[in-house]
Amino acid sequence: MNVSDFDAEKKWRSLPKDLQKNLISNVFCFSCGETTIVDYSVRNDNLGILLEGKCKQCNANVARFIED
Repeated sequence: MNVSDFDAEKKWRSLPKDLQKNLISNVFCFSCGETTIVDYSVRNDNLGILLEGKCKQCNANVARFIED
């Protein structure tokens, strides 16, 4: 994990657990619509953080952006 990922992880962990849970379970998949992201990584972005992972239902690549 590089420094920017560490910063992103720190931002992610600073969010309340119930908010994290809501964000993880409210991700858009082009095949399934609303889904849950699984096997995700957290990346830092100038405007927030980005979760990148897989759709729980069809295993397609999905992402969720969270603004600062």
